[in-house]
Amino acid sequence: MKSVIYLHFLLFVALVSNAQNSSKTTADKAGIDSLIVSFSKAFNAHDPKAFTANFTRDADFTNWLGISEHGWAEIEESHIPVLTVMYKNAQQKITSSSVRFIRPDVAAVDIRAEVSGGVARDGKVLPLMNFLLNWTVTKESNGKWLITVMHNTRILPIEAYAPGPK
Repeated sequence: MKSVIYLHFLLFVALVSNAQNSSKTTADKAGIDSLIVSFSKAFNAHDPKAFTANFTRDADFTNWLGISEHGWAEIEESHIPVLTVMYKNAQQKITSSSVRFIRPDVAAVDIRAEVSGGVARDGKVLPLMNFLLNWTVTKESNGKWLITVMHNTRILPIEAYAPGPK
C-alpha cells in the first residue's frame, strides 16, 4: 500500500513539474514572438536605434553579404545606410518563424521574411527579396529576450541554381 501511495505521489510531482515547465515555455515563446514583432516594427520604421535595441550589447550580426558586426555601436552604424537609404521605403513581412529551446534561457529562432520596396544604388526599385534570419536569442536577467547572434541569409530563387537544361 505504501508503494502505491508513493507511486501516486511521484506521478503527481511529475505532472505538476511538467505543467510548470509548459507554462514557462509558453511565456518564453510569447517573449520571443514579441521580440520578432519588435524587430520587424523597427525595420519597417527605418529606425537604426530601435532596430539595435533588439540585440544584446555584445551581439554578433552577419548580413547577407557576409559582413559581420559586433556590439551595438557597429550594428547600429552599419544599419544607418541600410534602413535610411536602401530600405528607406521598404517593408518587411514575417512569413513564418520557428523556435527551438536549447536551454531555458537560450533558443534558436528561424524566421522567414519578405522585403519589398528596397532601392538599388541606381535608384531602381529592387524586386521582392526573401530572407532567412537565423537568431540565437538569450533571456536576460530582466526576463526580456534579445538577439545574441544573427545571420541574415538571402533566399534566391531555386531556378537560378537547379540542375538541368536552361
